[in-house]
Amino acid sequence: MRTALGRVRERARRFATDAAPAFATAVAGQPTAETHPHVIRARGDLTPGVSRAAYAERRNALARALPPRSCAILTSAPGLKFPGTVIPAGRYRQDADFGYHTGVTQAECVAVVERGESERDVTYTLVVPEFSERYTTWDGERINAAAAESVFGADEAYENGERAVGRVADAMRRAVCGVFVDVDKVDEDCEVVRRAMSAVALHARERDGVRPLRGIAHRLRWKKSEEELELLKRSVDLDVRAFVRAFQTSEVGQTEAAVMAHHEAEIRIGGADRLAYPSVVASGAGACVVHYHQNDKMLEEGDLLLMDAGCELNGYVSDITRTWPINGKWTQAQLDVYSVVLEAHQECLRASRADGDTSLMDIHRLSIDILAKGLAKLLPHTSAKRLIRTGEYAKYYPHSVGHWLGMDTHDVPSISVSTPFERSVAFTIEPGLYFAPSDITIPRDLRGIGVRIEDDCFIDASGDAVSLSANLPVDPDAVAALASSTFFRPL
Repeated sequence: MRTALGRVRERARRFATDAAPAFATAVAGQPTAETHPHVIRARGDLTPGVSRAAYAERRNALARALPPRSCAILTSAPGLKFPGTVIPAGRYRQDADFGYHTGVTQAECVAVVERGESERDVTYTLVVPEFSERYTTWDGERINAAAAESVFGADEAYENGERAVGRVADAMRRAVCGVFVDVDKVDEDCEVVRRAMSAVALHARERDGVRPLRGIAHRLRWKKSEEELELLKRSVDLDVRAFVRAFQTSEVGQTEAAVMAHHEAEIRIGGADRLAYPSVVASGAGACVVHYHQNDKMLEEGDLLLMDAGCELNGYVSDITRTWPINGKWTQAQLDVYSVVLEAHQECLRASRADGDTSLMDIHRLSIDILAKGLAKLLPHTSAKRLIRTGEYAKYYPHSVGHWLGMDTHDVPSISVSTPFERSVAFTIEPGLYFAPSDITIPRDLRGIGVRIEDDCFIDASGDAVSLSANLPVDPDAVAALASSTFFRPL
């Protein structure tokens, strides 16, 4: 007769080895219009503001960008864990290229987009995680093959396993004009892709082989649709609201961390998934450190506060910077520096346009010219020409004027800043000046002052730049007034 312990061991063995049950019911594994109508308000949308049809068109655009008889393989981002545990390290964040083309916001997935001879001959295959009752118990439901087809629009769907490896390998073999995949993204969560690549390694060497997908995907993502610009605007609007709260809660004796917490609380209340990047909340001389992340000092009388913070809402990020006097009163030196940066900011915004020639690099050069002229007035015994000729301006302006913006904070990095602006591209304008507290070569009243002004922008249908974050003031009087106001949330 088996003992009670023996029966327990037998049940545990069966639990670990039994085949996964077959479910005919589609399980999306992420919010849908049916389960989360407060998040996804339109029944045809897969993610907030983006429909299933829009995702299909994105895949079709990807196929059109591929040569005939080729395939693109996209992999989801790895799921991160706290060191030494199986506990997820925060809310999962999808790889932007994968998410853009699939609408799937979950890990351990692979998408294959195959193009035949015609650009209309497109097959979409989605590989999803193998069902695990244990995973469901601990972490919740995940997308299954039925949902991959009925909800997410896949022509074929497979759970991770031998059949999936065979299907991906077949796609690679048929792709006589190239397999487009970013190999650096094929990590431990992508066993299906690794095994398929191994299975067809000989074929890949005999043909055109593996090519990077990143350049093609980024070019498609660079120009934003109307739906994307609306999502970007919502993210920026929420960030602006959080900045107002940060302005109003910053006061002498408060900590940088507390100001950061007020900003993050507001974006969380507003539905943001996460911060877009670690917030910079730098008071006094800390503002001279471009990526200051300590956020651990007390706010002191007479200091400036530079805050660079963004949020990710519904897959799109904001990235705003403002600098303000903590006590609501500018010193003359602070105002002088701020005015130079503001002039550069406004002139660069006005000069950004889609005219077939102007690029973000041109705008950066313009920012250097304006800031160098301002520096020549602030610093003794120098000139704008000398500052530019020697490169000495970079001591006070060490970064570029901006970057592309979208699903990622630098979106997309493979598009050169020398590429001329086009309509519907989004970017930042963020000139700054920083005077190190230890620099004895500059006037004493400038030491320890750091100023940056950053807005999120896009090129509209007329070809002009529009600031999405214009509701957050940059005028020095309006900035001081906002810093002097008090935060109040109605009950």
